[in-house]
Formats: sequence, C-alpha cells, structure tokens
Amino acid sequence: MTQSNDQLTDRMPVKNNTVNKPRTAPAPDAWLVQATVQRDQPLSPQIYRLLRRVIVEGRLKPGAALKEPALAAHLQVSRTPVREAFLRLQQDGLLDLRPQSGTFVAPIDRTRVEEGMIVREALEVRAAAIAAVKISESELTILRRETDRMTDAARSGDNRSFIEADDRFHRALVDASAFSHIGVIIEQVNAQLDRIRYLSANVPERPEASVDEHWQLIDRLANGDADGSANAAQAHLTASWAIIRAIMRNL
Repeated sequence: MTQSNDQLTDRMPVKNNTVNKPRTAPAPDAWLVQATVQRDQPLSPQIYRLLRRVIVEGRLKPGAALKEPALAAHLQVSRTPVREAFLRLQQDGLLDLRPQSGTFVAPIDRTRVEEGMIVREALEVRAAAIAAVKISESELTILRRETDRMTDAARSGDNRSFIEADDRFHRALVDASAFSHIGVIIEQVNAQLDRIRYLSANVPERPEASVDEHWQLIDRLANGDADGSANAAQAHLTASWAIIRAIMRNL
C-alpha cells in the first residue's frame, strides 16, 4: 500500500538544520585571573591568604559562590589545599560551606566585628603602654615610615595601600611590646572587622584623622610615655570604632 506524502510527514521527524553555536564561557573575575601560587611554598596558606584578601576587600561579595574544582583547576593544584583553605575561611566566618549546595561568601557577622574591636582594644592599648618603655629607634622608624605611606595613599585615594600600611603600623606597634603572640591573637579575630575597615576607608575625613592619631601615638612612644601612649592608642581605636559602628548600622 502506497502512503501519501502527508502521511510520511506526520510519521517522520523533521530534521532541524539549525547549527547550535557553542556557548561562550563567562569571563572569570579579575581577582581570579590574577591569582597565582608559588609551588615551592605550602599551597594551602597561600590560597587562604588569596581568598581572605579578596573577601575582606569586598571584591567577592556576600553570597558569591566559590567552586572548589574550578579554583583548583585555575591554580593548577589539587583540590586538597583548596579544601583546607575553605575550611580555615569557614572558621574565620568568611565562608559558608553548605553540604549539597556549595560554598558561598558569608555575610558580615556583626557579633564577630564587635569581638574584634573588643580584643584589639584590650590588647593594643596595653601593648602600646609596654612598647613605650622598650621601643627602639629602628622600631620607631618603621612606625614613621608606615604612617608616611598612609599619608601618600590617602592623598592618592588608594584605600588598599592605606589599609596595608595601617596594618603594618599596628603589627609593628605590637611587635615593639615584645609579646609577639598578641599579634597572632589579633589576626585570628580580625577577619570580620577588616571587612568593615575597607568600607571605613571611604569615609572622607577618616584617613587624614587616622594619620594624625598615628603621629600623636608615635610622639608619646618616642618620649617613653607609657600612659600617654596607652591614651593615644585608646583614642585612635575609639575614633575608628565609631566610624565602623556607624557603617554597620547602615548595612
């Protein structure tokens, strides 16, 4: 029995002659393009510092997804050091690791920000008083150099360089107390606080005021004034915390 053309058309699938164009992969974020590791150094700490920095600086926003396999492939490392870095960042409160869902940048934790301020205030004010009676001229030179760098960064609007110089100043201050473990403790509680510090650097008057407060503290240290150094450190941190609390109210 002969079938009509209409019957054949009904029963035979029509071929789609449209060519499916390959999808273009999304361009990686700028931070990932620039990310590298030194293979002659331990990998996990490097990946931790890399991710901590981009999260703290706000280049990775809260809720952003991080894919362990993709990051490992880009860095050309195994997934083990990436996983270790993720776990450490989770302990810092910077990542949320959700089983069966993925890994995401955590929101700013207000309680941890307050904890960071409490710990820094308690330890750094005391460290300043101790440093005043034992600080060396070379240590004072470091404090002056970093404050000069803060001035240059503030004038050019370079927030990252400003905060990096500020961090070095405070580490040098703590080191001058000769109680090096204080710096380790501060680093452990500083992650959430640092996220707000990058926002506070955008407050127009704060960088200039912070530089002035540093010079006042240096003057007290150079004079061997323990009480004056503690008071200057306290005033500096109190002014910084006021800006940070104002920012948190608006988040």
